[in-house]
Amino acid sequence: MQRDRHASPPTFVDPDDFQRARDVLIHANYTDTGILEVLATPGLSAPRASDVAPLLWRTRHGTALDTLIRLFLIGVPTEVEATRRALAPMTLEQWAEARLLTLHHDMAVALVKLLPFQELVLAFDMPQRLGAGTPADFVMGIGSSTLTLATLTIRRPSRLTLDLGTGCGIQAFLAAPHSAGVYAVDRNPRACGFTDFNIRLNGLANVECYEGDLFEPVQQQQFDLVISNPPFVISPASSYLYRDSPLPGDEICQKIVREVPRFLREGGYCQILCNWAHLTGQDWQTRLASWFEGTGCDAWVLRSETREAADYAATWIRETEGESPAHVAQLYEEWMAYYERGQIEAMSAGLITMRRRSSSPSWFRADDAPAKMLGPCGDNVVRLFEAQDFLETARNDQALLEARLCISPDVRWEQHCMPSAQGWQITASHVCLGRGLAYTGDMDPYAAHLVGRCDGKRPLRDILSDFATTVGSTMENFAPACLGVVRRLIAYGFLAPAETSGM
Repeated sequence: MQRDRHASPPTFVDPDDFQRARDVLIHANYTDTGILEVLATPGLSAPRASDVAPLLWRTRHGTALDTLIRLFLIGVPTEVEATRRALAPMTLEQWAEARLLTLHHDMAVALVKLLPFQELVLAFDMPQRLGAGTPADFVMGIGSSTLTLATLTIRRPSRLTLDLGTGCGIQAFLAAPHSAGVYAVDRNPRACGFTDFNIRLNGLANVECYEGDLFEPVQQQQFDLVISNPPFVISPASSYLYRDSPLPGDEICQKIVREVPRFLREGGYCQILCNWAHLTGQDWQTRLASWFEGTGCDAWVLRSETREAADYAATWIRETEGESPAHVAQLYEEWMAYYERGQIEAMSAGLITMRRRSSSPSWFRADDAPAKMLGPCGDNVVRLFEAQDFLETARNDQALLEARLCISPDVRWEQHCMPSAQGWQITASHVCLGRGLAYTGDMDPYAAHLVGRCDGKRPLRDILSDFATTVGSTMENFAPACLGVVRRLIAYGFLAPAETSGM
């Protein structure tokens, strides 16, 4: 019975204790910046075993912050009396009754992780709870997929936002500042319990949590934004609700794609972090394009990586399972047999962004992600949709020649040179974007100077004509090769039509 109670999500009986607990954390400076000052090590949502010794050394002084870091971040027991001092003026018993910690002899042991993140404090399961024999209802915290989706999420004002598969609630909470209302949905009751706790701990009045599978709890609603980090792992397992879908292969992602349009307002966006399968004899882009047929949505697929099935299986098994070689080997055989039956050769990971639009035929586009994403990229995602809309209307070269284009203020032209007998010799020349989706590409000096002349004041035709004369060519010979380059520069955000760039 005691074990079951500790497995339940945390909560305070007295509603006022949520604010009192937040005050305790703030008073101790248990914040992003406060923790970083003590540990001098960012990204410690899940410290490795090798990190523990140096982290304990840095938290040896016995301050309230040291004690809280040890207890709720590093995950080691702390002395009862030190813990009492750190939690004052609240009592140790209040936090124990709330299932945030338990007492074992003269030590306090955390039952949950409490992680400060961007002015929030998030409770979720301790990573130590993950492993062989872990209950399926394990609640994840902040991982790499969390941060990827958060970076790419469109942060424009939304009347109503849906976080589908909310986990501990992080995506819903990040959407709260730019949304009038946010619904957080998860089929895992423990995840909903943690989200409810986090809503109250952070005082978020415009976020509501509902238990249910996919869109079941929101049948009568429509949204300006739907964001989802679903259980997308392609596996034969059903071990963890946060990771494994009851549907085979990548059907959970297909199901969201097919069902979400009726929950989107016109012009609304859906962003899904997902994995998809590469099937023997099928082109992955053609296969994904078929998912969106008849949805009434434009779709952009941003692929971040592709892994062979063998590497994919090993990576996911290693993340969650114990160290028993025999157990790991058995799981690996099961996973690989599953892939062979499904003719799955590889898996890709990435982001699908859809936009509901019924005014004209929908388009589909797939790209590889840039090597770098610098800062929030949501506005870049919107601008890419605007760029593709323009390119769809400018398929004819004459239409493109009449366009007035602007160079993005984020464009940088970089050259690498080396000395030679004739002076500096250019060894590399490329343009890159210095913010957001930081695409980069090779570009010779002539093309770079041409792009630099795009100021939104003259049609592209005039710029190309003048430049052709400068290099001793004719418009007829010069334009065809340039237009293909210009289209690619528009597609990836280096150039934009003046009417969408604000000029």
